[in-house]
Amino acid sequence: MWETFEARLDENERDRPIPLRRVLFDVFRRAGLRPGDGITKKMAWFEFGAGERLIWEIQNPANVFLHAKWRDLVESNGFPTELRPYQSGMKDGARHSALSRDWSFGDADCFVVRIENAEALRRLIAVLPQTGDVLTLNPAAIARWIERLRHFFPAFERFNPPDPHFDQAERTYKLEIAAELKAAISRGGSDQDLANVVNTALAKSNLLQWRVYWPMSPKGNADRDQLWPALRVLIDAALGAPDGHASALEAFVNAWIAAVPDGKPDPARQIGEFLFLHLAPDEGIYIRHSVRQDLWLEAVGSRFPDYASMADTYRDEWRFMHAVRRAFSDLGLAPRDMIDVQSALWIVHNYKDEDVATFSRGAIEAAMDAYDSYRQSQEHSSIFDAFGEPRDYWVRSTRQRPNRVYPSKPLVGFLRSKTQLNGGWGQKGDAAAQLYNAGYIIVDSDDAPVTPPERYEHLIGDADRIRLCARNYYVEQARENGAAEVAIRAGDLGRDMGLHDRNPAICSALGSEDFQRGAQVPPPTHTEPNPSSSTVFTYQLTSAEGHPTMTPAPITTLPAATNLILYGPPGTGKTYATAWEAVRLCLGDAATEAMRDDRDALMAEYRRLAGEGRIEFVTFHQSMAYEDFVEGRQPMTGSDDDEGASSAGFRLETVPGIFRRIAKRAETGLGKTAISNRITSDGRQIYKMSVGFSRDAGDQELFEEVIEGGYTLLSWEDIDWSDPKYEDAEEILKTCQAQGKIEGPVTLQSGQVSITDTFRNRLKPGDIIVVSKGNRLIRAIGEVTGPYEYHPRPEGNYGQRRAVRWLWHDAAGVPVTEIYDGNFTMRSLYGLRKERLNIPALERYMNSAIKEADADVEREAFVLIIDEINRANISKVFGELITLLEPDKRLGQPNAIKVHLPYSGDEFGVPANLHIIGTMNTADRSIALLDTALRRRFTFRELMPDVAELRRALDARKLDAENLDGIDLCKLLHTLNERIEYLFDREHQIGHAYFTGCSTRADVEDVMRHKVIPLLAEYFYEDWSKVAAVLGDGDGTNGAHFLESKSLPAPAGFVDDELGGDKRRWSVKASFDFSDFAA
Repeated sequence: MWETFEARLDENERDRPIPLRRVLFDVFRRAGLRPGDGITKKMAWFEFGAGERLIWEIQNPANVFLHAKWRDLVESNGFPTELRPYQSGMKDGARHSALSRDWSFGDADCFVVRIENAEALRRLIAVLPQTGDVLTLNPAAIARWIERLRHFFPAFERFNPPDPHFDQAERTYKLEIAAELKAAISRGGSDQDLANVVNTALAKSNLLQWRVYWPMSPKGNADRDQLWPALRVLIDAALGAPDGHASALEAFVNAWIAAVPDGKPDPARQIGEFLFLHLAPDEGIYIRHSVRQDLWLEAVGSRFPDYASMADTYRDEWRFMHAVRRAFSDLGLAPRDMIDVQSALWIVHNYKDEDVATFSRGAIEAAMDAYDSYRQSQEHSSIFDAFGEPRDYWVRSTRQRPNRVYPSKPLVGFLRSKTQLNGGWGQKGDAAAQLYNAGYIIVDSDDAPVTPPERYEHLIGDADRIRLCARNYYVEQARENGAAEVAIRAGDLGRDMGLHDRNPAICSALGSEDFQRGAQVPPPTHTEPNPSSSTVFTYQLTSAEGHPTMTPAPITTLPAATNLILYGPPGTGKTYATAWEAVRLCLGDAATEAMRDDRDALMAEYRRLAGEGRIEFVTFHQSMAYEDFVEGRQPMTGSDDDEGASSAGFRLETVPGIFRRIAKRAETGLGKTAISNRITSDGRQIYKMSVGFSRDAGDQELFEEVIEGGYTLLSWEDIDWSDPKYEDAEEILKTCQAQGKIEGPVTLQSGQVSITDTFRNRLKPGDIIVVSKGNRLIRAIGEVTGPYEYHPRPEGNYGQRRAVRWLWHDAAGVPVTEIYDGNFTMRSLYGLRKERLNIPALERYMNSAIKEADADVEREAFVLIIDEINRANISKVFGELITLLEPDKRLGQPNAIKVHLPYSGDEFGVPANLHIIGTMNTADRSIALLDTALRRRFTFRELMPDVAELRRALDARKLDAENLDGIDLCKLLHTLNERIEYLFDREHQIGHAYFTGCSTRADVEDVMRHKVIPLLAEYFYEDWSKVAAVLGDGDGTNGAHFLESKSLPAPAGFVDDELGGDKRRWSVKASFDFSDFAA
């Protein structure tokens, strides 16, 4: 490496000799700095400390560059500096290109120090930390990590006292494994016993992927004579002094490389660190390679050093993890041990959330602070300038500020890093609606509360808002001020929120257990009378020790979503069990139990639910991709707009996959109130209608207008059709012929006549309109509530109006096939035939906005069945949505998460009432090959061959499994599987379901001939001697039952023993002998 430096020096000296260049080079060489490999003619870098970078400008040798975090240190030691910031959006960050390379500072800021002589350089190098010093971490990185941690665990304040949700997710199981591991080690035993103990602990944990420790597992390929003694030494070191961990780890890594074919260092490192963390959690550390690389880079500002020595690697990992622990402690988080640190870094790095905006009180107040800075100094102008001067929809701060009123759109734009937003109530994603639903008070510019229109059913109910506003404006403010208790007077809260004559509801909400859980307060005391505007509720906020008196509990009591995988050999009833579980989740235990012995009734119910869209089935395969499962872009041909012109070209459109479709469908699931008060389609005509053209620039605004205004519009001919004479279509025809502006001949079948007649005369109050988005999506469903009206508009279109009560709307749209058996046509308005409609699905959408009397109500269940789930690349198919599958990350749950999808950009979450059932054939692929992230989020239920199930199935058909036409099927199944497990393994047994449909001896023979024997031949790779052994035909002493063989004489030209041993020709018998399994 130094030779390369010499060459670069000589090159620069030839161009322009500078005496200082060689002098400084000699200082660098003698200083012990490690030369880097990023050497150009103009720049070179050296490594100091734990992977830190010093850049030297060879061309102008007086210039030395360092990361901006060292600037205070360097200046405090008397060195003048000049900042070289990275300017985003500018080429090379608007500085020397070498300073923005990956091997230097990337997009981080740096500074330059001018070096005049060798002594100055020696002094500078002496100031910089060397390997072994305490690491200095970037405070911004630590702050982000803590914010990320609290984003996923909103109730988290400190590690101690603990947040039970954090402990349950990341800590408790590690402590349990540690206790079991220590107890097992203390009992002593041989090296093999010790290895078994470690393997058991590794298998129970999810820290290491199974491939990491497979070589030392019972079926692994490690040389046990070499590895087991090294493992014992490592365990002794883990139980000993921490200063021996690094050298012990290096010795174990060396032993691993020697004992494991093609052994690599990192698996051994992970195993060793796993033991250090569990056996010595106060000092020992564990960190995944990817977590280490990414978070070190963020906090230290350089790549993690690539050491030749594993001991050096561990020492720097240890320094890093303990530096994080100190940083957490300095900020009051009180980590209990290194398990807390490891868990926190894992959450920060691996919990995925695609930058979802948070509307926590702290985030909202921080956005208000940013807006104040913008008003004073134009800071954050790139966001706030785009919104201009605010006009309406303001929000009140939860803190006592000189001016407590802030515009809603800029705040939400700041949180979401967006410069375009709708500001009103009309849709769930509008700025005021989001703040309202998060428990903030929407006001006018004079701070008077604004009440939204009652028709907006996407806004939360009063009970929920009372609880949220009381928490944000009273409880959290008191906590922030260090108060020991807080008192809330019902009348004051009602006045603040603009609620009039709602004191009973306010008192009920303040006294509820839901409020106690959400605000993390104990039951309050209250004055009498109750309820009354004068009722005061008092909550204790801290105990005598100064800690919160109540640990957080889940916000809702909704049943946990089911994530289940049924796995086992082929023929063990996975398909039937899947149908049973799906129907049970949809209908409940009692209703399903009644069908336990009636397969036909169960499958009929399954098909009915599938027809309604509540059960969806998909089979995974090797080619399955994210674009098939979640969403992707597909080419579309022709026009997709109503009344649009045809097109010969094609376009790419975002199309939802099966998972997104059923998730959207599950959001329409009805609760008890909706079911008992549901709107049905009985006696109503259903119409398809278009409002605007889906790809026109103004389409979204027009759609928002009709939703917010409570009406629908028609654009055919700007003529007032209010006169009663237009009840006759002939009159409409005459007027169109006389006054119409649409060119061409006009008849009763022309759109301006027939569609106007339908809109004015045939569309009755009570009828349902389904609003399309193009021909493939629907985006709203409404009930017509009024007669025809004419409201002319300045632009001259869409003057025809009907009042509508919107029952459901989604600007992004859902596929038409959710409710209809094909795409819509381009006609603006026409009736839909009910036989082509999926009425149950349509009625779910019609009723999905009915507000529940109880916010925690359980909604109708939906089930996605994924057959052969292990055949696809899980990470590739699920992508970032894998985190959303966790029950507590579902919509409506305490830690609900949404992500922005990559193709549509839409915000997406997984409903709590969507259950996922997967099946996996263990004969195809081992369970261990599943993605670890999936394994952590699913419950696995094994289904093995079951003689009792075989008896039950035949009993239901009044047949005897132990004597079916003279054959003891139970004995046959048990014997075959005993032999398979002995010769192969338990995952390749024959399932009982192969025989449950048998009624006669011929049926059993047919199953054996066409299913069982071919399956055995596949299992044993056409080794028919093993197939024969399983079938009992292997030794030739008991006759031939299923197979027969003949000795093959050597062909002409071969010596009898030339190919070694007896050669046999195997064949399946024409008739089987079941005498060994006779009843």
